[in-house]
Amino acid sequence: MTTAQTQAEATFTTEQASERAKSWCAAHPGWQRICDIENTDALYKTYAELPQREQRSWEAHGGEDAWKEFGRKPCKVPNGFISGAGKFYRDILDVPRFHNLMMVFKTGARA
Repeated sequence: MTTAQTQAEATFTTEQASERAKSWCAAHPGWQRICDIENTDALYKTYAELPQREQRSWEAHGGEDAWKEFGRKPCKVPNGFISGAGKFYRDILDVPRFHNLMMVFKTGARA
């Protein structure tokens, strides 16, 4: 079995992922775990922050209410996921299956 196969088949708990994310954030100033951020809603665009063109396209389908229910709310800041193995992934679909994960956001300038 190769190292890549062993890594992909490893299993990590949510607690391990949380602790690894805490360590990762400590080593990467300006990044925070989602559980350490008080108001995560502020990290995502609101309907009013969408470009006028996009707002107009939603108007034909119910406007802001439709967007809130069916739209994609883009994140304003860089974000990613720390796996239980302590590795950073930009896309949630790249995290190995049983690694568990913790979402992290870049919320501040590099210290």
